Amino acid sequence: MKNDNLPFVSVIIPVYNNNQGLIRAFEGISCQDYPASRFEVIVIDNGSDTSPESIAKDNCATYIEEHHHLNSPYSARNRGFEISKGDVLVLLDTTCKPSSSWLSEGVRAISEGADLVGGDVVFDISETSSASEIYDSISNIKMKESIENRAVAKTTNLFFKREVLDDIGWFPEGLRSGGDVRWTYRAVKAGKKLVFSEGASAVILPRGFAPLANKQYRVAKGMPEIWREQKSLPQNIIKKVALGWAPPNIFRINREVDELGQRLSINKKVAVFFVAYFLRLTTAAGATVGLFRKI
Repeated sequence: MKNDNLPFVSVIIPVYNNNQGLIRAFEGISCQDYPASRFEVIVIDNGSDTSPESIAKDNCATYIEEHHHLNSPYSARNRGFEISKGDVLVLLDTTCKPSSSWLSEGVRAISEGADLVGGDVVFDISETSSASEIYDSISNIKMKESIENRAVAKTTNLFFKREVLDDIGWFPEGLRSGGDVRWTYRAVKAGKKLVFSEGASAVILPRGFAPLANKQYRVAKGMPEIWREQKSLPQNIIKKVALGWAPPNIFRINREVDELGQRLSINKKVAVFFVAYFLRLTTAAGATVGLFRKI
């Protein structure tokens, strides 16, 4: 396909206190095999202590700021939507470094009939990774599983046609978490086709213990609202929250750790289990707060 016939793409990147991650993201974006003339990058700062403006401009990206809903990545993405020009919109987190074929593979999936495409998210894990980082890699994102089993996707690495935005609407302003699952669920319920693309991949850095615990709690607070929107019965919602307080399945965790293909010691595996248990309790606490906040 000639360059002029390729769809124009808008890559939208919200950033909050992660300038190093933004630099890393641009390292991947600068190596794309998709023609540079056929995509733009929009960086939206969401109240960072140190402005990422110079990083954006050094990489020929458009830079804007979200002033009204600070620390809301969904409001920041909405500001990007406002000025975007693309026929295809792409949401990318600063925690991700895309592969060289990222854009071309995502656009290819769109051209083959998809309305939304969740690109693969691969955790950067090694034998020296901490127990928290290992647990992050086996418990979070899981783009393929989310799409194929639950018909939802994360905005960590998400492609979609502009018509989806026009039909479904934008993200709620001020939202801190959970908006991606709710938004993609609405899109699928409205008849939009959501697919997974292994080729449209990005490598993500796993979180350490403190940021991982903060994320688990924050995301969990929004889970009861997602369940309500998905028409779960009240008793089922309460059951889901209650089950969250139970210990995790040690055999499942061990299997998922082994599937990473790393040579981990028994001590490291035990540490992963205890991290999993603590974070499961953190998640349950967040979901409980979210449940009673809406009652």
